[in-house]
Amino acid sequence: MEQFKFDDDVKNRRQIEYAVVIYLPDNLDKIAQQFRERYDPVYKQVSAHLTIVFPFQTSKSIADMSDMLQEVASNFNPLTVELETIGDFYPRSPVIYWNIKENQNLTELYYQLYSKFGLALPHKIYKPHVTLAREISPHRVEHVKDAIASYLPNETFFATAIDLVTPLANFKWVSVRTFPFKIV
Repeated sequence: MEQFKFDDDVKNRRQIEYAVVIYLPDNLDKIAQQFRERYDPVYKQVSAHLTIVFPFQTSKSIADMSDMLQEVASNFNPLTVELETIGDFYPRSPVIYWNIKENQNLTELYYQLYSKFGLALPHKIYKPHVTLAREISPHRVEHVKDAIASYLPNETFFATAIDLVTPLANFKWVSVRTFPFKIV
């Protein structure tokens, strides 16, 4: 008789796509949204955020993912995140972003999560940012940056948690769980 396979049978579990992000507070999300609505064709798919772990697929259960994320998050104090100048990834990528000032704790969080998940690092250098525009043609990059830059303030916020996000069938990314940093 054939053995019944349970949902927790890892060999047969389907791959699920996830990412790990820090969402911007509402007041900063509103600033970013005004530019994203105009210059980012996928702005409706996810709220303004900074990506810690870029989208990846895994067959790990949500419980396993949660345990790993909680273990890492609980070792970090809330992070001070400083948003400053405008930047871009041209010509490598058609993205204009709100730059995040170099932050060793944020970089350490990036490395620890990739290590914990057993994922290869997607970039040699981690450049945290908040995407404001994408898929801008090369001849419009400077024009769009100029249009945004004068309205982009320097801001600071305290990140108190990371979110595990996944896409729904309509491609909108939603938070599955939130993992607070340790309480100080």
